[in-house]
Amino acid sequence: MSGRTFSIAAALALTLVASPALAADNKELVANAQAVLKAHCYRCHGQDGAVEGGVNYVTDLAKLVGRKKVVAGDPAASRLFKRIDDGTMPPPGEKVRPTTEEIEAVKKWIAAGASTGDAAPTRTLVTTGDVYNHILADLETMDRRTRRFQRYFTLAHLHNAGLSDEELQTYRNALNKLTNSLSWGSKVVNPVAVDPLKTVLRIDLRWYVWDATVWNRILQEYPYGVLEDTTAARAASVGTLTKVPVIRADWFVATASRAPLYYDVLQLPASVTEVEKLLRVDAVANIQQERVERAAFNGSGISRFNRILERHDSAHGMYWRTYDFDEPPANLGDRLNGNLVPDPRNVFAFPLGPAGLAEFPFKHAGGEAIFALPNGLHAYYIMNANNNRLDKAPQAIVSDPKRPDRAVEAGVSCMSCHVTGIIPKADQVFDHLAKNPKAFTRAEGDLIKALYPGKDAVIKSMEDDAKNYAVAVAKTGARVSKYEAVSTITLKYEADLDLETAAAEVGLTPNQLREKIDTSETLRKHFGALRAAGGTVSRQIWLQAFGDLTRELRLGTLFLASLNGPTTADNTGELDPLESRDGTANQMAFTADGLRAVVASSDRSVRLWDVEGRRAVKPLVGHTASVWSVALSADGKFAISGSMDGTARVWDLNTGQQVQKYAEHSGLVSAVAFNPNGKWGVSGGFDGVVAAWKVATGEELWRLEKQGTVTAVAVDPTGAHVFVAANRSVHVLELATGKLVRTHGKFPAPVVSLGVSPNGKWYAAGSDDGTTRVWKLGETAADFTLTGHTGPVRSVVIKDGKWVLTGGADGTVRLWDTAVKAAPAAVFGKHGHPVVSAAFLANGTQTISGDRELTVLPWKVDKFMGPRPMVPPERADHPIGPPDTIPYAKP
Repeated sequence: MSGRTFSIAAALALTLVASPALAADNKELVANAQAVLKAHCYRCHGQDGAVEGGVNYVTDLAKLVGRKKVVAGDPAASRLFKRIDDGTMPPPGEKVRPTTEEIEAVKKWIAAGASTGDAAPTRTLVTTGDVYNHILADLETMDRRTRRFQRYFTLAHLHNAGLSDEELQTYRNALNKLTNSLSWGSKVVNPVAVDPLKTVLRIDLRWYVWDATVWNRILQEYPYGVLEDTTAARAASVGTLTKVPVIRADWFVATASRAPLYYDVLQLPASVTEVEKLLRVDAVANIQQERVERAAFNGSGISRFNRILERHDSAHGMYWRTYDFDEPPANLGDRLNGNLVPDPRNVFAFPLGPAGLAEFPFKHAGGEAIFALPNGLHAYYIMNANNNRLDKAPQAIVSDPKRPDRAVEAGVSCMSCHVTGIIPKADQVFDHLAKNPKAFTRAEGDLIKALYPGKDAVIKSMEDDAKNYAVAVAKTGARVSKYEAVSTITLKYEADLDLETAAAEVGLTPNQLREKIDTSETLRKHFGALRAAGGTVSRQIWLQAFGDLTRELRLGTLFLASLNGPTTADNTGELDPLESRDGTANQMAFTADGLRAVVASSDRSVRLWDVEGRRAVKPLVGHTASVWSVALSADGKFAISGSMDGTARVWDLNTGQQVQKYAEHSGLVSAVAFNPNGKWGVSGGFDGVVAAWKVATGEELWRLEKQGTVTAVAVDPTGAHVFVAANRSVHVLELATGKLVRTHGKFPAPVVSLGVSPNGKWYAAGSDDGTTRVWKLGETAADFTLTGHTGPVRSVVIKDGKWVLTGGADGTVRLWDTAVKAAPAAVFGKHGHPVVSAAFLANGTQTISGDRELTVLPWKVDKFMGPRPMVPPERADHPIGPPDTIPYAKP
């Protein structure tokens, strides 16, 4: 189209925007164009995730323009319109064709500026916290024994990147097909969405005959494993018995579809001979007894030379294997007795074999096996001439133009090529024998006829096998088509990342990621290219620098597969997925003077800690798994701790000896407390149990079951109530009886911490989402909701109804005046790691707080608790005065 014509079209587009009447006309153009595309293109380019031509967004006008399928103002330059206009879209075989008027409607829309209609609503980001909340809510619908078999995949980052429902469905189709293609289960069972947006999908390991070994093998390759410091993440790990219960679906599709992970997840042995044993195929006997069908031909499209296909019946249907050959050199043979000896790589001269099964066998260089799984889908295997497994086939023999290095890779290349199952190929050897009967002895000819029944018979078998395969593929929600879902998604994952995609992968907006890169020298080195308009980074660079990205953005702790612990006896998961070897603190309980703390750690230890000396005074030895909860008696003489070993243990801090063990939990004891006089212990766990028991004897006073995932408990200092956090709710119980008094919630995120005022009239709950709610006893609605933390509120303490102290995983301690709820009175930001516990000291002028790395810091707060400035400071280093970091005075 000429420049002058384009200018007229552009002017028309501006006029349409400027004039209300013409704007209405423009909306009509948009509606008409969308109607045409929906009627004639959507079925193959979006419906149910169909991705013909790599396009699954044909009714998304903004993406058609943004991805250059449509050039605004220029129909002739628009690939989409050209294909509609020349009749190639829909394909010529489609009976229902666009009318002249419909084609004109699309043309008018483009010529008028290709308006994309009303702006799409702003999409709310799905955070990793949201993902774990969905997982936890899903697990809580199951009995405890079933939870250990559950694993999850997420598409949240792709939703955050703006992919449409149709585009996301393509990813689901690919995930469905791949998981079932890696299965030894008898049925096709697709991952199940557990959230409204269908971005979190659950599988049961038993569906595919997987176990902890398979899942841990997947995690060995997983580069995005970040251990979240949230209650929901820990509860998900405990429930599923794995450190990483959720992985990205696009990564899994792009990686588990490629050897060696493909072979290992499918649990295939090191030689095709062993594979045949699994399938009850005796290849040698079948050939000897003429129970095979063969086809040999030139021009396979994959092999550079001739090829043989061979079909066997197997325990699950069919088993096909190929014999592929090196391309012969220009000198076709050696002279023997004056005759030119044919090359044994020429199957038309040597159609019998392999070696050991014929007097003059062919000489193959390797091949591929394709066989039916019990659910009807197909598995693939590449082997050398000795039948040993190969991850990639030699490019001198076969190649795949769709892969970056053109190598045929076991799994993804086979799926991309064999979209219909076995590709029908007509045998040429049978006709060759008929035309050249004297080329073989009579005995050889008879055997050739038995093994090569002719093209019609072999093609019939191929077509029958293809029909069975298509039925199985349909059960996954995908289609048998040229643009196969797994290989399509693999290529999309392997593509370079732009700013929008990169930001979505780490849970940020593009502007937020750009700001992070701008302020970090490390990130600028790795990802500086994203700061430029249209800039990209390669997937390889992104993966290489993901550890630095995790640290700079404080996403969490990078998962190391080498630290996986022992598995359960039934090999369904780790005995203790929360255990670590670094001795970091999970919770602390401080004495009233702040001189001592009792520390619960993931390395199975409980320690009495000298705060000023920064050293352990004595270890409290007994737990056999990671320890996550700890509390002190009011007099400071005894401690109680809760562990993944299912026990709550009481310790005499003077002697360091265990004085009682309550062992009636069946999982992580996540919360413990003493009653005011120290004679009762209260414990709650991820097993759904809350119990009160006598410290002296371990005898239960009362026990509540099926409470959901219990995440925190706190006892009223007056002895009247116990407060329990479970299933994103807070329950108020009578301490004496366990009788329910009141329930608050459900809240958007799990409650992490609970605190009660000394007079028992106020209580507070801190949540994974950074909020803290404060109630007055007897009231249903929260009196205050305090927001400001950017991570879980791991500790909450109430001095009275006015002052609240919170410690968060964001590394800050915040002092709140509930009379001024908009912002904290002060923020203490000296911790470099997540804060696990905070407390007011008995002297009334200071607080003390400890973080995961066992750093304990004081904070002088009396100056903040006087008259308040009109505008609350963001941090304690505001001009009103920095936090006091000198050693605090002993009260």
